[in-house]
Amino acid sequence: MADPARRAKLLRELEQEFIPDYDATNMPSADKRTAYALEHIAFRVARIEQSLSRIAAAIESVLTKE
Repeated sequence: MADPARRAKLLRELEQEFIPDYDATNMPSADKRTAYALEHIAFRVARIEQSLSRIAAAIESVLTKE
């Protein structure tokens, strides 16, 4: 993603809680809703993975010092 402003906006949106805000009279298709939810889930899982990697690295560094 080359555009930093677009990237920052996307990250801001994904970091917010996922709350579908659809007007009942103008619902997007189920496929589109599913895609939005999966993108949000993938973002959160990646964040969890990054945190776990940092925790594992910290534990490794403590264990190698002993």
